[in-house]
Amino acid sequence: MTRFVEPPQATEFVKLSGRITNYKCTRARASFVFTQTDRTKMGVVAVAAGLAGLGGQAMATASNTSDLEEDADLVEFSIDGKSIKGWVWRSPFKDGDLVDVAAVTRGSDYESFGIARLNDRTVALYPHCSRGHIRHFANAAKWWLVLTSLPILLLCWLGRDVMQQLVAEGILQWSVLGVAAFFFLMVFSLSRKWLPFVRVAENVFRTLGWSNPSNIDLKKRTKARRTKNDPVEYGRFYFYY
Repeated sequence: MTRFVEPPQATEFVKLSGRITNYKCTRARASFVFTQTDRTKMGVVAVAAGLAGLGGQAMATASNTSDLEEDADLVEFSIDGKSIKGWVWRSPFKDGDLVDVAAVTRGSDYESFGIARLNDRTVALYPHCSRGHIRHFANAAKWWLVLTSLPILLLCWLGRDVMQQLVAEGILQWSVLGVAAFFFLMVFSLSRKWLPFVRVAENVFRTLGWSNPSNIDLKKRTKARRTKNDPVEYGRFYFYY
């Protein structure tokens, strides 16, 4: 059965500092991006496709509804007697690490959303959290430009004569506008889907005391200092800050 984890809401974070004790890490699967509502919608699409006689599409959609889970690490540990539990993409931590934790209160316990190890400036966050909102939308704009430029590059490859004919017939202008609008709506929709994670990332950055949290891009920052000896997870599932 799929384990759905609702995207975390912006809330009041606290900073906990100390050494990790009683550390436990469990590799598990859960659905972080898609909710139960999303799965129900996809199931309705599958049924409709089947009734319309679109067997292949129905099977593909039904398959996707059962494959919404992602692998992540569920970590549990203590700091100064405080019990902490939370999800990260991949945990590089161990007992004895000196860390700062961005967490929210859950009764007498805490739920972590970001864990930063002080000695080597390594940080792991809740899945899909790595950028503030300025860097998030800048990344979305970059991909919109890339996707929009591909059809134009294809036309350039076809040759100037084809381009001139399309311009003369008024097809090129409307085609470019249509492609740009299509990819804008697609990228905009995906960007909005990720906003809950962007807000959590900014809360984590702010709680840990980092300056200009909306302009932080941990993936880019880590990529700039990666070496060939670093683990493959470094820069993808945990980062340098």
